[in-house]
Amino acid sequence: MKSTLLFCSLLALSLATYAQEEAEVVKAVDDLTIKWDIEAEKLQTYEGLGSFCGESVYRKEIIGMLDEIHHYDTLLYGIVTRKFADNQDPEAKETLDDIQTLESEYTTKAFRRFIHKECNTYNEIENNLGRAKGPEYEEEVKALEDELKKYVIEVTKQIDLIDEHIHHLHLGED
Repeated sequence: MKSTLLFCSLLALSLATYAQEEAEVVKAVDDLTIKWDIEAEKLQTYEGLGSFCGESVYRKEIIGMLDEIHHYDTLLYGIVTRKFADNQDPEAKETLDDIQTLESEYTTKAFRRFIHKECNTYNEIENNLGRAKGPEYEEEVKALEDELKKYVIEVTKQIDLIDEHIHHLHLGED
């Protein structure tokens, strides 16, 4: 009888700890999503790109944020995998697919590769056309901004989708 009671107590404690850890991951993903959405608004502009390219503190902050997003998405992947294994929830399957997309197509390394190319173009525009700031400059800025926006919006869409799934799965709520 004592051992059964002890087992039940340990099981209840383990489940409570797991639920608390799950809630912490959900909160971290929520917070990071909000932070990313704010920074993405800045980052998809020519001026924001200039800040990223020219300010090492800002650049490290953005890269660090992406690393943190990927870290928590990895933890979330484990949580959702267990949920999907338990009940084959279609929402869980969609979440896993979206996490896999983020983790394969929009890695920090892929972001760095893309943004490095954009910074090179930014520097070329500023060095070659920046003084005149005429129609050619405006065209080049617009073209760069359009390309930048497309990419940042896709990354943001993926991050927001995952955050939305969390709430449909009611993770961290018990």
